[in-house]
Amino acid sequence: MNKLRFILMWCLMLGILVSCGDKDDDASPKAATELDYFPTTKGSTWNYGGTNPYSITATGNTKVIEGKTYSEFETKQGSETRKSYLLKEKGVYTGIGMDPTIGNIALTFLKEETPEGKPWFQTNVMNGIDTKTTFTIIAKNMTKTVEGKTYKEVIHVQTKTSITFMEMEIDSGIEMNYFWAKGVGLILTDAGQYANIPLMTYSIK
Repeated sequence: MNKLRFILMWCLMLGILVSCGDKDDDASPKAATELDYFPTTKGSTWNYGGTNPYSITATGNTKVIEGKTYSEFETKQGSETRKSYLLKEKGVYTGIGMDPTIGNIALTFLKEETPEGKPWFQTNVMNGIDTKTTFTIIAKNMTKTVEGKTYKEVIHVQTKTSITFMEMEIDSGIEMNYFWAKGVGLILTDAGQYANIPLMTYSIK
């Protein structure tokens, strides 16, 4: 399994929906605290840079998937434009369609109320390969500076992926780190030497 390809896949899966950016300085503190870790208000935009630049816009549309209402986002990366969907349920965040190469897999990538150090797991079949992803909140309520801008109330989520081959679970060696800022969204995807995708600018409507 090509490790770089795996890294880029997970960058897309978790980064492709999320927000990054430069919020209006005159936004009231009350307005910021009323937001969660993935705003969905129509017209909100995020622009990412680094090794895998892309931009995201919240369209304001919704889609019912298996009886649940998801918010729609539009992602632009180079000449490609695609749709993805987000479900928020009591601090649990699930995305669908983040990466077209893996199909419509529902990925639960953030659980706000999960204690630090307590993992959750998700198994899927991706490109014919059985995978298991372990999600762990490394830290909560932290401060993180990205591209010269300091964010507060940040949650650091780390993921590790293994694959099953001939009934054996094999560690892929992939470790991804995602930093989510309250009222903003995803501010950084860090895969060490393989990928670094910071939030450059954003506007929350």
